[in-house]
Amino acid sequence: MKKINLIFAGFLGIGAVFCGCAKLTPQKTQAVAFSIISPNLRLNDTGFIRSFKNQTELQVYSSGVSVLSLVAKNESVCMNNACDDELTFNEKFFKNAHYKGFLGEILGAKAIYGAKNLAKTDCGFEQNLGEISYSVCDDSGKIIKFSDKKAGVKISARELL
Repeated sequence: MKKINLIFAGFLGIGAVFCGCAKLTPQKTQAVAFSIISPNLRLNDTGFIRSFKNQTELQVYSSGVSVLSLVAKNESVCMNNACDDELTFNEKFFKNAHYKGFLGEILGAKAIYGAKNLAKTDCGFEQNLGEISYSVCDDSGKIIKFSDKKAGVKISARELL
């Protein structure tokens, strides 16, 4: 009977190791004050940007309740569990397909459009691409500002320290 219990405990331990390690661990998590204004959505609250190897997640909360879940991964974007191909999402949200990886670059505070028209500033960089203006400042906490005047979309995120 002891051998059976020992074997059963061994299977449980192996199962726990394989199941327990299945959860993705973010490479970076930032608490942010997040604001978005678009024809489809208006939101100004706090949340988290989590960066993983192959995806970026944005979770925004109001009074402790998740009001926005945005996941950009593997050529798709899911907003509150409704998923679209990334170019389709961009067309709906930004009124322009842009390119794959566009939203992830903004949330990751990386230069967009291959760093076209990139200008260094005292605290980071800015890009002016016609109707689009985008800047990242990393002075004392990261500040991201994106504005597309033609589409009426503004995104801003300020890292909370």
